[in-house]
Amino acid sequence: MTSLRTRSSDLRTGWGSRFSLALDLLLAASLLAACASPAVHPAQPAARVSLQALLRMTPSATAVSLLPGSPPHLSALHFVNAELGWTAGQGVILATTDGGTSWRRQYLGSADVTGFSFLSPTLGFAATSQGLLKTEDGRTWRPVPGPSLEQVEFFSPEAGWALSGGSQEFQRTLLATADGGATWRRLAIGPVAGACFFGVQVGIAALSAHAGQAVTVERTTDGGAHWHPVLSVQGAVPKELQCTPDGSAWLVAAGWASMSQQSYSVFRSADAGASWRVILANTTGNGPGPGSSAGVPAGPGSSPGPLAVVDRSTAVMAGTCVACNMGTASFSATTDGGAAWSPATHSVPLPTAFPAMLDMLSARVGWLLSTPSPGESQIQETTDGGATWRTLRLVGPSKPTAATAFANARVGYGIGQTGDPLAVLRTEDGGNIWRQVGQLPPHADGLYALGVAGRSRLFVSTLNSLVYASRDGGRSWLPVPVSVLPATDAFSFAGPDTGCATVGSPQEGLDFATRDGGQTWARAAMQGVPAAICAVSLRDPALAKAAMRLVDRLAPTNAGVPEFFLSTVATGGGSLWIAFSNTPHSRLYILAPGQAPRVVRWPDGTMSVSSLSPVNAREAYATTFDGRLMATRDAGAHWRQVP
Repeated sequence: MTSLRTRSSDLRTGWGSRFSLALDLLLAASLLAACASPAVHPAQPAARVSLQALLRMTPSATAVSLLPGSPPHLSALHFVNAELGWTAGQGVILATTDGGTSWRRQYLGSADVTGFSFLSPTLGFAATSQGLLKTEDGRTWRPVPGPSLEQVEFFSPEAGWALSGGSQEFQRTLLATADGGATWRRLAIGPVAGACFFGVQVGIAALSAHAGQAVTVERTTDGGAHWHPVLSVQGAVPKELQCTPDGSAWLVAAGWASMSQQSYSVFRSADAGASWRVILANTTGNGPGPGSSAGVPAGPGSSPGPLAVVDRSTAVMAGTCVACNMGTASFSATTDGGAAWSPATHSVPLPTAFPAMLDMLSARVGWLLSTPSPGESQIQETTDGGATWRTLRLVGPSKPTAATAFANARVGYGIGQTGDPLAVLRTEDGGNIWRQVGQLPPHADGLYALGVAGRSRLFVSTLNSLVYASRDGGRSWLPVPVSVLPATDAFSFAGPDTGCATVGSPQEGLDFATRDGGQTWARAAMQGVPAAICAVSLRDPALAKAAMRLVDRLAPTNAGVPEFFLSTVATGGGSLWIAFSNTPHSRLYILAPGQAPRVVRWPDGTMSVSSLSPVNAREAYATTFDGRLMATRDAGAHWRQVP
């Protein structure tokens, strides 16, 4: 059972007035008598506990395991061919095998991933805040602990280099390894902004000298033991340095910036960094591109964007104009080493203020990583050199966005996914992997409530006062006439055939019951209660009445400011889970026939829960207001985020 609007009968109803656990506990009543129906639980003895004893129970400690959310903030992107690629960022690595149409997570942890280096489609390394991650099958990653790394490049499984130094982009240390990243040695050069190598011995590094007023490129031919300058550009800072294994090097140097524009130049070397020439320059109101001269082609945009080097002859330069039509990006490509560049496009809307990373397989095919707002990222694909872009869905149909409800510990359903609010999803492994199985009707204008009866019968109520039912696991849907069931605020099923639907608030609304899996509905005997308690009353009236006594004691209905108020209540497997909020003393009560009640301290301050979906007295799923799916297997003592 899931409820999605704040006026729902099962979501923060606001029941209650000021109440203290220290007061009025002398009125003891039998909470759980012989509640279980013999036909349902013939072998279980009845559990008895007084309301006073239940309220005085000391909540057990509750542990919450929180993992990074989704979608993550991404900062790395790499494709090895048109189908196989990786992207990564804060605590996550995602991979695609279909050119970015769908993505699957390969790593989830605490390390922030900042760059990739692949020697083959299966052998690769990732630079992280905790050292290296290494894959030898292209699918699983194992840590190689070490210093925090921002960039990494390997020549063989053993030999490579890296940049280390954190957020100070012009103060990074250049490191080298000969044992696959197990140990690193510092190379004999000052703080660098960027570097690249053409093998173990020959490499170049870009330094920002004179308080950012000049770019110096230094070169080594003995593996970093000695360096000598090969290029100096005044009035500039290094923005990007890239190399190809066959000896070409490309440097983007940015000039002074003001009024949303910045001049820049692109330099190229064809002899492993020994000599350089300007191949692209962009002049703005701040002055000419650094180190530029007459006859150099103009670059795209009014400020530099990312550069993507394909091979020694081919590269694509991105330019941005934040003042043009609310922001645009333009792209220009060369296929002859910079002698000529394609005309720049000037009307591509910016997905972000500044595109972060560009990865091109050719002058026409590639991907752009950008961050539209803090904490969000997106990837776009082009097949025409940047003239048009298609936004890719980063996590595919792997996370419901509107609602979730579980039939048992493994099978659950969800509504909505990124870019498709009417998608119907199903999981068969407890929420780890979701696959789309159907689509809500086009007239379903916004989801209001979701109910699951058994493994394949679903009910949804929509914002435009329509109710739909599916009897084939969400593949097809039929409208439920208003004469059968009015627009519903919440669904709850206590079994494959028995359930309730609440119309309006619990205090003032109506409860409708079904005993045939939703084919027919009638006024329920128990009225003015949450749908979950109504559903339990169809199988176990005593348990439902005991639950209502608990609710009335903790959240009375008379006016006033509540000390406790009902957060959510749900049923599954014959049990009732009732959550009360009162930070920092929120509590979760679990009631089940024939079992002693359990109470835990509900982690509302850490895990703000919008809905519960229990499957029995020990196992449940919870959806948080920030979109996470949490699970417990020990009656709420521990909660973990379902990846």
